Amino acid sequence: MAWTAPRDWTAISGGIVTAASLNTDVRDNLGVLSTHAHTGGDVGQGASTMTGLTLTALVNLTFADEGAPTSAGELQRHGNDLKFYGSSAVNLTASDASAGTASLRSLGTTSTTAAAGNHTHTIAQEAFATTGWTGLAFIADNVEHIALTLTRAADDAANAIVLSASFVVSHIVDATYPMTVKLRTSGTVFDTEVITTSSGRNHLHTLFLPGTTDSTDYTVTAQQDKATYNTSLSGELFLTEIEI
Repeated sequence: MAWTAPRDWTAISGGIVTAASLNTDVRDNLGVLSTHAHTGGDVGQGASTMTGLTLTALVNLTFADEGAPTSAGELQRHGNDLKFYGSSAVNLTASDASAGTASLRSLGTTSTTAAAGNHTHTIAQEAFATTGWTGLAFIADNVEHIALTLTRAADDAANAIVLSASFVVSHIVDATYPMTVKLRTSGTVFDTEVITTSSGRNHLHTLFLPGTTDSTDYTVTAQQDKATYNTSLSGELFLTEIEI
């Protein structure tokens, strides 16, 4: 059954209304409206989707309380919350949800709040350690030897580490065979100094974020490719952990 445009009754000859005309204009059209499925297939029937719908004149959009959505793509009101289901139901009106979950955020400095663009940090010394002045009677065999070692675990993976070394190399008499000194861990070289003379004090330093609280060996190593006269390295390794 399809919708039929009603006739103009003023054009009926003699003003006679027949059963056939009433069945068409009233009964059949009401039957069509009672089973209206929005197929969009006939005049008077809307489409089954709202593709391209423009809501420029809409003032309020009211959602019935249908509970939390359970299927992908659903947006539903659940009590006073509006929730969308992607891979799971996410509360679009919640605030300060757990880290990694989309939500409204208040301003703050915790793991679930948003930092204001004008906030400041207070820097404080969290920890300090040093090897004390010590050294290595050097073996000049073109092998990297550890002269100073400081083992520390950071109190917080987000803290910064300031690492520095002050040292003196004795008895280098031939600049053709310098000593290479490195500030490093087992896997990272932070700073390098090539020593060509035994006069004066030398320095190595770095600032970095460890990203872990694992115990780490921080070292100063020395390497020279020719034996000299009782070459040695003496120094001190300093570590300061900074809380930001």
